[in-house]
Amino acid sequence: MRVFVDQLACTGSGLCELAVPEVFRLGDDGLATVLDGERVLPNGGADEGGVEVPDELVSEVQDAAAVCPGACIHCREP
Repeated sequence: MRVFVDQLACTGSGLCELAVPEVFRLGDDGLATVLDGERVLPNGGADEGGVEVPDELVSEVQDAAAVCPGACIHCREP
């Protein structure tokens, strides 16, 4: 599964980072983005089609997407 954040819809709640800090990070601008290893992807990772979610984190990422107040986390199959 791949995931990215639509930063235009992001409310900056930080729930995603609290739930899965291995995948999500709030930037200095208060908006969520995704991590590719240690690299923070610009524009929520949308420009790169998101990042591949490790198998052991798929359920947690899906849960984070489900509770996101801005509904800005997008999961898709590769």
